[in-house]
Amino acid sequence: MEAVARRDRWQIARNTTGPLLEELLAGRYDHKFVTVDRPYHRGLDGAPIAVADNRIAIVVGTVPTESDHHPRVPVTAVLVAAPAHPLHWLVAALDVDMFVDNDFQRRVQFGTFSEDADLAVIAAHGTLDTEAAAIDWDDPTVVLHNSENGTITVADVIADLAKWDRRGWAWIAEDRNEFVSLYLRAKHPELVREYSYP
Repeated sequence: MEAVARRDRWQIARNTTGPLLEELLAGRYDHKFVTVDRPYHRGLDGAPIAVADNRIAIVVGTVPTESDHHPRVPVTAVLVAAPAHPLHWLVAALDVDMFVDNDFQRRVQFGTFSEDADLAVIAAHGTLDTEAAAIDWDDPTVVLHNSENGTITVADVIADLAKWDRRGWAWIAEDRNEFVSLYLRAKHPELVREYSYP
């Protein structure tokens, strides 16, 4: 939900699966997930109710909205464990309608949410982070930032990446706080489905 609120399609692809992945990458959000000027991230309010059974979990909570009439909207999130990394959960649905759908229930029950199928959806959507893709990362002389403190080039970013352990790349790309995050998003799309921590 935080990724949707920030329109961060890379994060959306990283954290969703199945029909929800296609829906969110297509930009079909409803009003309760739009970006607003708030000092905190969007997310489930308070302590949501979570029930887990094998590779399936159900989370029930509320999401703050912009509406005065409905300041909080109830949300049911259906999660499935990532096959290669069972401690990492992918959100498969964010509403009750999908949860009660018989076909969806069967897909959850029989574990038919394939990360390979997700990768096909992600690839079909092309570039997930447009800012990262707009930079010519193959030219080491490209200036990314210029200030009185100095200049940062693509070569500087690549040198900075060399200081990080490869196991942390997925976390760096997810965090998106540095130029090296943009580099990883643009040049290493495999990180979308690589979970380096639970």
